[in-house]
Amino acid sequence: MLHKILLMGPQGSGKGTQAEKLSQKLKIPAFGMGQLLRDEIASDSELGSKFSGILKSGELVSDEDAAEMLKQRLAKPDTDNGYILDGYPRNLSQYQAFNFDRPTQVFVIDVPREESLRRLGGRLTCRECGKVGSISTELQPGDTCPCGGEWYQREDDTPEAISRRLEIYEKDTAPVIERYEDLVCHVNGVGTIDEVFVRLVDQLK
Repeated sequence: MLHKILLMGPQGSGKGTQAEKLSQKLKIPAFGMGQLLRDEIASDSELGSKFSGILKSGELVSDEDAAEMLKQRLAKPDTDNGYILDGYPRNLSQYQAFNFDRPTQVFVIDVPREESLRRLGGRLTCRECGKVGSISTELQPGDTCPCGGEWYQREDDTPEAISRRLEIYEKDTAPVIERYEDLVCHVNGVGTIDEVFVRLVDQLK
């Protein structure tokens, strides 16, 4: 069965973790646009060189260029049975640029604002691969990720910055979810990783 899945939800909803688990279960690749951008730059491709220059000049990659990068990635044979997109498109401009394919299902992982604030306040990110983890007795800033990179706490993971990002999600992403209304399935994101994963799998079509 073909699965073209968009995973949406506020910051701290666990999209990245659930995308990885779904990827393993369905044997299809999962992408986050940030990681795709880093991979493209590292590949030294023509598009990657263009992106590197844009970022070095302090500018942002346009929605059209980002969509072209995604289009090229989706043309690779490992997506023949589908793919999982983590957190894209984030706004209507990205939605309009993503006009070359249509998902089969859109999962929205819902968590209360208080839960997002709690989770993000203890979040760690790998400088190398971009993977997300949480501060715990087993994981602390400065520890080494399995990829060899260093875990660190992002400067924008302060309560004020998190609140701003949640407001942007509510304002910009809600209209995108409305556009996909016939494909949307809301999933309760409160609980353990495995509990949320079971809810997602139960809703797979």
